Amino acid sequence: MKRAVVGPLLAVALLAFGALAAGAEELTVHSILAAQQSGASPHGIITMVNNPSNTIAMTAGDIVTLRNAGVPESVITAVWAHIPVPTSVPASLEPDDARLADLVRLINSGMSDAIIAEQVRQSGQSYNLSVNDLLYLKQNGVQESTIAALMATPAGAPAAPGTAKATAPAELVFNDLVLVKPKLMFLKDHRDGRLVMQGDGLSWVDSRDPTKNFTFQTTGLEKVWYTCEARTPENFCHQINFQIVKGDRYRFQDSGRESGSNAAVVKVMEALRTYFPSLAFGPPEN
Repeated sequence: MKRAVVGPLLAVALLAFGALAAGAEELTVHSILAAQQSGASPHGIITMVNNPSNTIAMTAGDIVTLRNAGVPESVITAVWAHIPVPTSVPASLEPDDARLADLVRLINSGMSDAIIAEQVRQSGQSYNLSVNDLLYLKQNGVQESTIAALMATPAGAPAAPGTAKATAPAELVFNDLVLVKPKLMFLKDHRDGRLVMQGDGLSWVDSRDPTKNFTFQTTGLEKVWYTCEARTPENFCHQINFQIVKGDRYRFQDSGRESGSNAAVVKVMEALRTYFPSLAFGPPEN
């Protein structure tokens, strides 16, 4: 009986969302949150935001509200791209976070936004952007990819003193990965499989040969970083790397790399940043 009631209600909610995306609407914080609560996917909400018929009736302060409500960063970035800089913002606006001024200087020096965004992701630093910070970035022409990277950092930043880290589930499984082995002469031994996170351990489960399975501990990691390649409009990070303290280096590539997907390695990195924020993120010195 319950299923019979829920089904029509969900259908009505999705239909209402579809009508919202198709027609000319004024999008507000309320409509974005309502769409999310009705079960709309981030992609569907972004489509609604990018619909040229719709009007974005939000401000920088609303961006902070959306973020605090748990709206995905991809949606927030799409919304922020459509919010103009208020005419009342003074030309001499300064950010609350002084590090942003250095970031803008890097961009003005000619360094690409894609490189800076990736540097932000791998730095392990926390950027809790205020309304003033957002306006400063917008005023100085910082691209949405860099702003998205800044906004995504708090969940993966080192925990402040006295702050408890998020508790990881008993088990997390990361599929669609390929263990990349160093090439020996003409021998190529890349292995399909999955990573399994259990407690402080990460286990590689080979899809063909159980004797190739192995486990390593997050407590023994020296560095964790992405391998990326330059693609327009930004870097495409397709591989996650682990350097064991005075030991091995493991490389796991996204099996969807050739088709343009990196969802698997991004999922691993996001979990590590969330549940093990004290890890050293960023490439090794050599």
